[in-house]
Amino acid sequence: MIKRFVFFLIGALALWPAAAQDRIFAVTDRNAYLAGDLVFCSLFYTAENGQMGDFSAVSYLELVSADGTAVEAKIGLFNGRGSGSFRIPAQTPTGYYRLMAYTARSQALAESARLIAVYNTKEGTRVKDGVKVVPAQDWKAPKNEPDSEEGGLSLSMPARLRQNREASLLISAPKGGADLSVSVFHDDALVASDGKTLAAFLGGSNAAPGKRSGEYEGEIIQANVEGLEQGTDEQKDQVTAFLSSAGDPSNVYIGRSDRNGRILFFTNNIYGDVELVCEVTSAQGRRCHMNLSSPFYHPEAGEDMPLLSISPAQREALVARKAALQAQSALQMDTLVRFLPKRENLLLSGANKVRYHLDDYTRFTSVREICVEFISELQFVHRDNRWRIRMLVNDGASSRTYVQDNILVLMDGVVITDHGILEDFDAMLLEDIDIYKQPVMMGGVTFNGVVNFITKRNYVTALRFPDNVRVIDFKGVSFPVAYPGALPAGTTADTRQLLYWHPALEIPSEGQARILLKTPSYSGHFRVVVEGWSSDGKPLRAQYNFTVE
Repeated sequence: MIKRFVFFLIGALALWPAAAQDRIFAVTDRNAYLAGDLVFCSLFYTAENGQMGDFSAVSYLELVSADGTAVEAKIGLFNGRGSGSFRIPAQTPTGYYRLMAYTARSQALAESARLIAVYNTKEGTRVKDGVKVVPAQDWKAPKNEPDSEEGGLSLSMPARLRQNREASLLISAPKGGADLSVSVFHDDALVASDGKTLAAFLGGSNAAPGKRSGEYEGEIIQANVEGLEQGTDEQKDQVTAFLSSAGDPSNVYIGRSDRNGRILFFTNNIYGDVELVCEVTSAQGRRCHMNLSSPFYHPEAGEDMPLLSISPAQREALVARKAALQAQSALQMDTLVRFLPKRENLLLSGANKVRYHLDDYTRFTSVREICVEFISELQFVHRDNRWRIRMLVNDGASSRTYVQDNILVLMDGVVITDHGILEDFDAMLLEDIDIYKQPVMMGGVTFNGVVNFITKRNYVTALRFPDNVRVIDFKGVSFPVAYPGALPAGTTADTRQLLYWHPALEIPSEGQARILLKTPSYSGHFRVVVEGWSSDGKPLRAQYNFTVE
């Protein structure tokens, strides 16, 4: 309960007006992509006085061109750093885009945004007035000149390597250690680097003030309730609402509407793209429902967007990129990443539970029968024309058993307030039942216990929910991932364009990190770009070029 009270208090403090603006510097694994590509990101977050920030726990990213926003994504922040990924839609037009990163307390400035190029090799669509066609005889491939190096980072590896060979990249950190993003990729010279560095960013201007309050523990999801009593503010009904998602019993949040029908859910960040089950309960018995508000600002790309030069001379490079993208899709590249630590939800952290497993020999036809015949802690009763699940708690000191009402009932992590709908559920689909006997507090509401009915394959989505429940597709925070360069066993032609990516590689004071690389099955020029900051927040940068023959 103490943890939940602290979480509630911090959530309330997040509503205070922000005195300073956050700034986000985004690093991507490359600076040119095909429509359909996966983009890896590493974020550096500063707040007051340019120091590493920790006031906002989530950042918002938009890939923006003169045509508007092509991609929306969320990446979690912790101790000044963030990492994640997003996929560029296959229908994204060819052109330059700015990757705008911001928090609820700030708005991104175009001049500090990362400039990346997108090529659509399938549909051939282009950003309006954003592309310049250059004849092949006039084409000059852009040169990625070595950017300025900062902070005394040292990179060491062979300058020439054979195809399908292993090699070591040695990164040496300066005194005090380092927190780095590391990318090793094919430099096919489609576009030149935009030249933006962390050092220049830290010395630049502040971001524009944001429109919302800070999000200290995680994203604050705002919803609006429809179906409330109309009239003056005093006449409007106030409602309680639940937000939950299938699969994770910790993703349960409660909010209460104000007299304007607005509800705030103080989350601890919901990861991944999920289906949120949103339920509104009205004291007046009205069938209300809620709609979620978008947290994205949709900034403009700016008036000085450059034209992306394209030419028939780039055909060979783009064909190679397309083949690599198709191979990546066939190999399910998303499954080859390594998940990094993330901010965890504390709702049921440390709570003791009792698990009842329903195996092939322990089967019942209904949830009510399970409560009567199998689980002594639960009662399924019918009172006041409603089915209710109650919990029995034994006091060891007095040898007495108490009936606890006000139990939070979940199925696959989804809140079930109308316990009667469990009567129609096929209990043969259940696999486990978890019971938490201690009180749990969330959103200012205390429950005397929790029971979670776990089905075999998230069958909760098959329930027939009442009218006050909406199932909404929700874009959650991206999982923090690294790509160590892995390929599935048995792969013959290695066409990878990205050989290695780590968004937050930590090196101890004056230490080293040795990275094992595997070269692909083709020849070309490759780049190593390492950028980050030292333990005292000083910018670090180094790069290295090598050739595969």
